[in-house]
Amino acid sequence: MFLDLDRFKVVNDTLGHAMGDRLLQAVTHRLEGCLRKGDTLSRFGGDEFTLLLPSIHTHEDARLIAKKLIKALRAPFQLGEHEVFVGVSIGIAIYPDAGESMDQLIQNADIAMYHVKAKGKDGYRFFSESMSIDSANRLNLERDLRLALERDELRVFYQPQVCSTTNRIVGLEALVRWQHPERGLLYPRDFLPLAEETRLIGQLSERVLDQACQDVGAWIRSGYPDLRLAVNLSPVQVEHPKFVETLMERVQAHQFPAGNLEIEITENVIMQDLEQISQKLRELAALSVRIAIDDFGTGYSSLNYLHRLPIHTLKVDQSFVKAIRSGEDGACIVNAIVAMAHGLKLKIVAEGVETDEQLSYLRSLGCHQVQGFFYGPARPAVHISRTLGQPTVKAATTQPVI
Repeated sequence: MFLDLDRFKVVNDTLGHAMGDRLLQAVTHRLEGCLRKGDTLSRFGGDEFTLLLPSIHTHEDARLIAKKLIKALRAPFQLGEHEVFVGVSIGIAIYPDAGESMDQLIQNADIAMYHVKAKGKDGYRFFSESMSIDSANRLNLERDLRLALERDELRVFYQPQVCSTTNRIVGLEALVRWQHPERGLLYPRDFLPLAEETRLIGQLSERVLDQACQDVGAWIRSGYPDLRLAVNLSPVQVEHPKFVETLMERVQAHQFPAGNLEIEITENVIMQDLEQISQKLRELAALSVRIAIDDFGTGYSSLNYLHRLPIHTLKVDQSFVKAIRSGEDGACIVNAIVAMAHGLKLKIVAEGVETDEQLSYLRSLGCHQVQGFFYGPARPAVHISRTLGQPTVKAATTQPVI
């Protein structure tokens, strides 16, 4: 097994290396408590460990041990006055299917671990041959992504957020695209997981924010003072101890009005470390930055945090919007989210609106704003410049898959 701690870097950066060392000692102690006679735990480097299990008879044996290890590390660690949470991602390679030498087994367990990270961390995966192919592609894509940052191949597209009653653009969500020299235009799903895994997400997001502040800032100054810029932020960015400081430095460098900025984060990011994230969001709200919960209803959906945090907007996930057809349960969920948002005096943006039926239904519920292919896909700045100020119309072209 190859084990990698999920949030160790955040603790190390925030509380210092001495606390990081204490955390590693505490983690080791808990892991040792899960071992059987003959098992060997080794620190591989940094926050990575390898675990040699000589007495494994079936995949189910390994599965049970992996679950035990994950459960052991899920409880908080007390480091002096600080209570910290870490998770663990575990890759599993079993002899002889996943390798006949120690080096092969470690390498393949490491590859399996990266697949856990890519799927959201805090879990386990068994190595399979298809992962080797994925790993080779991953290395090539990582090399290309580093070159893309050097060669300025990233593009910012904008998807309008439209007032459901006036049909006018009130906001723009900035979405990154990659103009790959060989593979053409790539969408976020094709490269953002890799960017997060390789820690390139920070550089990538800075580029996107810089460009978006320039573009939307110019439109605001040219006669659209209320135009809102919505940007998505990754868990890696939000968890960083200097997140607020870094974000505001970028915004101020472009003289972008903070009151026109709305950051979008998911419920899962908030619930990973409610205390720390809450403090950061309050700092941003005090600087007039708006906070939106993206993909609402698909994560923890803990109502407790909604009234405790300075949240301004709920974004209804497109999976629920798609279910707005006669008699489907998804429509009931949309009803509930919109009613709750009204009760909490929050704005609502419905994502993935594609049909007249969906728009009419959302409008009847009092959903303030919508976005989706009904008004066209995300487009480059030059197209938005031509569209601004005009009533938006339903796209006549075939709706692309994003």
